[in-house]
Amino acid sequence: MDPGWSSSGRLVREAAPVRPPPFAPNPAWDGVGTTALAPGKLFVAGEYGVVEAGQPAVLIAVDRRLSVTLRDADAPQELPGHGWSYLAATRDVLTELARERGLRERPFRVRTLSDLEDADLDGHGPRKYGLGSSAAVTAGAVVALESWYGLALTPDERLKAALLATWRVNARASGADVATALIGGWVDVGSPDRDAVGALLDGARGSVAAVLAQPWPGLHAAALPTPSFRVLVGWSGRPASTTSLVAAVRGQGGLPPWFVERSSACVAALRAAVVADDAAAASDAVAATRANLLELSAAVGVPLETPALATLVEVAREHGLVAKSSGAGGGDCGIALAPAGTDEAALHAAWERAGVQPLPVELGPGAAIAPR
Repeated sequence: MDPGWSSSGRLVREAAPVRPPPFAPNPAWDGVGTTALAPGKLFVAGEYGVVEAGQPAVLIAVDRRLSVTLRDADAPQELPGHGWSYLAATRDVLTELARERGLRERPFRVRTLSDLEDADLDGHGPRKYGLGSSAAVTAGAVVALESWYGLALTPDERLKAALLATWRVNARASGADVATALIGGWVDVGSPDRDAVGALLDGARGSVAAVLAQPWPGLHAAALPTPSFRVLVGWSGRPASTTSLVAAVRGQGGLPPWFVERSSACVAALRAAVVADDAAAASDAVAATRANLLELSAAVGVPLETPALATLVEVAREHGLVAKSSGAGGGDCGIALAPAGTDEAALHAAWERAGVQPLPVELGPGAAIAPR
């Protein structure tokens, strides 16, 4: 059997090796079929707020990646279990689109490899950093399947297809992470009105092609220029569940209006600072975002900034930098905004002494077909 497949023909995960590299040579797969690479992501501002229709966020794509490889098969391959739900949903959406456009279906086998988490280094399981593996596999699968079927999607269609696939698994997802994985670098995102898109689907009788061709209220995704300041990343040592945290914070009545309004203002300020390459203004926006998240945490009674994340922030402050949790909080990573000339090694060393693991990452490009 090919690597990545059990004797029964069912798809199985391949354990990610210790860095580097996650993409070690594999003669059975390398150089055959189609491979797409997609980056991880980190929120800089707008988490929680972006879950509401039309609300914005700013994220970065990072150079830790996930690969999706497709190769010819005799029959459609089963993708079993929840661990493959995003990949299966993306396959279904893109295959439906190919069928609607009159393109020939091509059965395939699939393998994914991920650099978004590290292997079990200490007997406690893989280190999961919250870099968006679900979004990366969705973005990577969209790009791979687009090439596989010869769909020639526009960037707008590519994003919408990825969002449709995402919502088949998690109907409340904002899609900000998926947009970031597709675009790469610094990304400005506005969340679509999911109810409005649902109405479009109903009106189109479920036609993927028809829904992709229509405007989606609230949806916005665009690359921002790369500023001179950088985002430094530290891991709290504890993974977090975004879905459960968002559900707990939103509760039964949704997010407080004051939080959503302030979140939008923080994102607007950060967006302007990135465009102007103004590190001081960007730091102010990040600090305001953290303050807003802490007030939300107190209001809803859900701890978002763990003691480890608070330590990350305090150590960064001692080095003259503004920092905050990234994403849902409750664990995973924190970020510090570093103007040009920052002694990054000194901050990393201080984080390590305080029990925070530095996570060296750079900006990553958007999802794309890997060169052979």
